[in-house]
Amino acid sequence: MFRAAALTALAAAVLMPFATLAADREDGGLAPDFEGQVAYFGNYTGKTSVTADLRRREQTPCPYPDQRCYQQVVGGGVKVVLSFDGEHVTGFYYSVGGFEGPNGLREGTLIGRRTSVGCELYEADGTMWQATTCGSKGFQGQIVSVRGIPKQSEVTFSTVGMFVRDTGWITRLGEEEARRDRRINWLTQRLDGAGTPESRFRAAIELDSFSRHFRGIDMGRVSEPTQSGKPRKNREWYLDSSYTRPDGSTGNVRGVIFNDRIRCIQWDDEGCGPIHPPADFPKPRLDDDGGWLSRSPAPIVPSDTRPAPKPRGTGERY
Repeated sequence: MFRAAALTALAAAVLMPFATLAADREDGGLAPDFEGQVAYFGNYTGKTSVTADLRRREQTPCPYPDQRCYQQVVGGGVKVVLSFDGEHVTGFYYSVGGFEGPNGLREGTLIGRRTSVGCELYEADGTMWQATTCGSKGFQGQIVSVRGIPKQSEVTFSTVGMFVRDTGWITRLGEEEARRDRRINWLTQRLDGAGTPESRFRAAIELDSFSRHFRGIDMGRVSEPTQSGKPRKNREWYLDSSYTRPDGSTGNVRGVIFNDRIRCIQWDDEGCGPIHPPADFPKPRLDDDGGWLSRSPAPIVPSDTRPAPKPRGTGERY
């Protein structure tokens, strides 16, 4: 059966972050059901204009009928973090360094969706970020303002993907844990409810296997039980099954039956014991993003006050 070393190794393999999977596609595209975050860094450049307010009109009359004056060239660095949930996208941007101009980008939030050619994201005032590239390797396009708002932008942006975090595997693990809990509850009821000793024995095997590995045993690898000894009231008798280990070898499991109930379970040469509580389902641990996903210019802007990363504990089980 499964041992502690195998448990640790398998748990580590299961819980390994899947960030690399999202970036493995050569074109940098994200899977249609991708769930996670991508941090980008690059630059923007273009021009903006704003409507002249009444006080400034009196001081310096605007020569244009629509009163749209004070056009400025803007540009600089920009960090963008997008969170994907299938076709739905939310995120934020943060201007860092360079020349941004009084009407350049500073910081803001984005919300929108993925399209067949990229992403369409919007700010609260209606300004649209129309991206023709929206994947793990880059986020590129133009910023276009909706007509009628005071600030009008004609800006292009070009960024590259700096960090990818795929969190879809966390959702899948949560769903697996919920299925496991339902299965354990069902087996517990089967063990204590009506049924034959053989059905209780198989329920006991599967239930106890969850204490040996958090995913339990595939009951398709366990043979139907055979009887040893004659069933008698107030006398012990036995049910035996064989099972196939992951390495292909064969093991044996025995159930001691007393008055049609499971008294104890014996795996291979171990002692016969009670059904043990299930092993804890391992909790996912995210990889360090180095500050890329934070709502700040980090890690672009150096900071002497930033705390050093904490070392991983050596005594953690998973």
